[in-house]
Amino acid sequence: PTPYSRRADGRAVMRSSVREFLCSEAMHHLGIPTTRALSLVGTGEGVLRDILYDGHPREEPGAVVCRVAPSFLRFGNFEIFASRGDVTVLRALADYTIRTYFPELGEPSK
Repeated sequence: PTPYSRRADGRAVMRSSVREFLCSEAMHHLGIPTTRALSLVGTGEGVLRDILYDGHPREEPGAVVCRVAPSFLRFGNFEIFASRGDVTVLRALADYTIRTYFPELGEPSK
């Protein structure tokens, strides 16, 4: 568990990983900018999940999706500093993002 895992175990199952892989490719081919799924592999391990949220969990095949993107910048990068109230770092990140990815917007705030 990490502070970002929302109290989950951080493990993925094949069922949702196939959906993630297919959706990322569909979005790409529809012209919607998103990360791409480079690969999808089974872990060979079982992952306990309650699929129907009915109190009857069962093991599902585990999986890992490898995603690729032109940048490591994610929405969560902003969320973590906003949740901490760290306006100085949040502003620096926003300024960097504007300068690097959206230069047509002009000079960042000072």
